[in-house]
Amino acid sequence: MDGADAWLGAEWNGTDAEKAFVTEILERAADWGTDRGRPIFIGELGAYSAADMPSRARWTAHVAREAERLGMSWAYWEFMAGFGLYIPEQDAWREPLKDALLPR
Repeated sequence: MDGADAWLGAEWNGTDAEKAFVTEILERAADWGTDRGRPIFIGELGAYSAADMPSRARWTAHVAREAERLGMSWAYWEFMAGFGLYIPEQDAWREPLKDALLPR
């Protein structure tokens, strides 16, 4: 995507402003679905591995929890590549992402 390099190194700290921005977009989508009697499925939830893990985990958790709050279903983008939740070479989960998706 043109301009995406400008995002490299940016952190997502989960500030009130950051959360409000994401929540507002999700609420618009949820309202659209409600108005039309259509369920909303978020099928590409994830944060790319070029981002720092704490930011990835915070963003992923916020999006997943807000989607659930709004009655939207979701799926994580992919299993073990650039957004990967799993590390096949280590036969291990990326625990911060797993915990973000499935809080204990």
